[in-house]
Amino acid sequence: MENKKSKTGLHVFVGILLGIIICGGVVFATYSLGYLTFNQVEETEKTETNNEENNEAEEEVSDNSLDFDTSKIVNSTADSYELQNYNGTINVRLDNTRKIATLSFNRKTLSDTYGLNWDTTGVVEGTVEDKTITFTQGIKDVYVGGIGQDMSGDIILFLMDDGTVEYIPVYKALSTGGVDGLTSYGTLQDLKDVVKFYSVMAIRNPVGSSVTILAQTKDGTLYDLAPIINDASNNQ
Repeated sequence: MENKKSKTGLHVFVGILLGIIICGGVVFATYSLGYLTFNQVEETEKTETNNEENNEAEEEVSDNSLDFDTSKIVNSTADSYELQNYNGTINVRLDNTRKIATLSFNRKTLSDTYGLNWDTTGVVEGTVEDKTITFTQGIKDVYVGGIGQDMSGDIILFLMDDGTVEYIPVYKALSTGGVDGLTSYGTLQDLKDVVKFYSVMAIRNPVGSSVTILAQTKDGTLYDLAPIINDASNNQ
């Protein structure tokens, strides 16, 4: 009788022990799997973050480390080009959406600078007016420069998010439409992937020199904008 009880107790003890071992194994396996899954997600997130940071760094390098190398001008119209500063008569600022540009100017200054002979009676010297332009996409940068040999070649360039360039030929806009004519004339054709502009002096020997603007694309190629702008159908 006692042997039977002893065997029964042993069986119970063994059963309990096996139950503890099995439960412990299940808990450990669950914890291990969960831990491994967490690590996998964490490593994936780290990899994605690192890739995004690397891509941003590569984009910054591609935009900011480009050299001004005039041998890369594919449509040169001069013997040589020299960098220069350019001062315009219109200031441009963007709102926080970067889709609305506000042009600020003094009407009398515009009339005098471009020989428009407007009636500016009552216009006080230094009084600033604003004209807004709304675009369908964001603007990366705004550039005011000139082409040719006098102020009539002033131009405002808008570098768009997609790398294209919209423009306003200032004198043509003002002489045909007044300040209301200050609106985008559309996209300059055959230009894409533009990242920056340079104001330069185009030197032509022996006939003289004139100012122009070079547009640089992300692969380093440079385009002289003077012939592109002059050839634009709506700038004739």
